[in-house]
Amino acid sequence: MKAAVLHQYDPELRNNELVTYQEIPDPDPPTGEEVLIHIRAAGVCRTDLHMISGRDLGIPVASLPHVLGHENAGEVEAIGEDVQGFEIGDKVLCYPFQSPGDSLPERYGIDSQANIRITPGINASGGFCEFVKFPQRSLIKVGRDANLSELAPLGDAGLTAYGAVRKLMGHIRPQDHVVVVGVGGVGHLGAQLLTRLTPGKIFAVDPRESARNLVNETGIKNCFESLEELDFLKQGDNSGVRAVIDFFGEEKIPNQALDLLANQGRYIAVGTGGEVRVSTAELVAREISIVGSFVGTFTDLVEITKLTERGDLKSEVSTYPLFEVNRVLHELADGKVIGRAVLVPD
Repeated sequence: MKAAVLHQYDPELRNNELVTYQEIPDPDPPTGEEVLIHIRAAGVCRTDLHMISGRDLGIPVASLPHVLGHENAGEVEAIGEDVQGFEIGDKVLCYPFQSPGDSLPERYGIDSQANIRITPGINASGGFCEFVKFPQRSLIKVGRDANLSELAPLGDAGLTAYGAVRKLMGHIRPQDHVVVVGVGGVGHLGAQLLTRLTPGKIFAVDPRESARNLVNETGIKNCFESLEELDFLKQGDNSGVRAVIDFFGEEKIPNQALDLLANQGRYIAVGTGGEVRVSTAELVAREISIVGSFVGTFTDLVEITKLTERGDLKSEVSTYPLFEVNRVLHELADGKVIGRAVLVPD
């Protein structure tokens, strides 16, 4: 089968060919509860760029050569003898974590924090290819008319956005202001979810005009280039914002976000690369919360998939054939991708 394979790290992402489009062996036939998925759509994520650059993700990653791709959707090609509830031809969305289901975190429903877990595209072969095997417990069956290219990014981008927004549900009140920093591939989903699941007034911040236009088209009208433009939210009768979800997380953004918070405000860190600096005295006196948000649970993915299928959430995607993978990766690195890029294997 054809695949996009990472053979060497490129810290500066300078090589024209970041990955190699080549032939690799097909997977072995599925056994037991395994399901062979014909990948029809694989989202391209900034994490893929981090993998290519050799950046530390804070978790173990696969050795090279390696097939990237952790946002996957496709059709059932073959099933193992113990599979129940799936048939050949079913359309499915793939939860990004595979685990046995027996650990205490999994019993609590937190699959993403299982002690033993496989993540295709990160520490196992991923979906930048034609076929991948998944355990049946990692698959969500979707409708036969479902748009798999629209659904594939939910496996990480949508799940990440939903996991962050869920941490604010019950915290946001109707009079509150909420800021979303970075409204690209993940953030444009987070901003939409905030408007549908919380009662506050949403402000979007992104230096890219294309990203602001995208989120504006989804109904978010208060769009700004920088956090400095939101200083008015701390003046007069305004004491700051109730929450900030930071999908960017680099440079000076985290501490600008903390300065913008009202007392008892909440900062949700999703993007990485920067630092949060705050004294314990300020932390205590202002009673602010600093919360990290990784992804979400299997049931989170079920819920966000339902929201998308019924039209309550729009995932903006651009599709490309798999053989154009290097073009897509460079466009993502250069900030030219609006929404989410999705690769479609031949």
